[in-house]
Amino acid sequence: MDNPVIATPLNGAGFEIDGLSVVEQGITCKINLRGDFESPSVISALTELTGLQQDSATNTWTGNGAGTLFWLGPDERLLYTDGNPQGIIERWCESTGTSAVDVSDYSTVLRLSGTKVRDVIASGTPFDVHADNFAPGQCAQTRFGNATILLSNHGETPVPEFQLQVRWSFAEYVFNYIKRVSSYV
Repeated sequence: MDNPVIATPLNGAGFEIDGLSVVEQGITCKINLRGDFESPSVISALTELTGLQQDSATNTWTGNGAGTLFWLGPDERLLYTDGNPQGIIERWCESTGTSAVDVSDYSTVLRLSGTKVRDVIASGTPFDVHADNFAPGQCAQTRFGNATILLSNHGETPVPEFQLQVRWSFAEYVFNYIKRVSSYV
């Protein structure tokens, strides 16, 4: 039996308005990793399984062509990967003795870019997204309107670009919120 194709909550919806582009990314494999990220065995397993070197600084992310790793807490990271999620989970648990969970269908990712992106995001969150406070390579779990999100700054060149990860059940609400606000900022 063939596996059904999984549709994202917004089916890849997007829009462009002067100074802002918003698009929902397709399905992204996401794995929640737990462990003592100061332990040499956990650090070694992370590097071996993902090819990523963790940044020990809080609220940061790092990435390469095959994956992205987000700091969620002292003992928690979120991995976006192109790899085999089941294989990564099994090897992580065997190598570290801790847990890993496939959370791919838990949230969707919106990519926002353009000159208005900071103003649009600032309109819905209490988190300070000013360039002096929220630089490229940083991420933060915060609130946007009535939804909890993982917000990450992916660069300033040539224009600011952010990712906003939100639970599937709030995806349409957040998308519509951004669309409404973007015409006023």
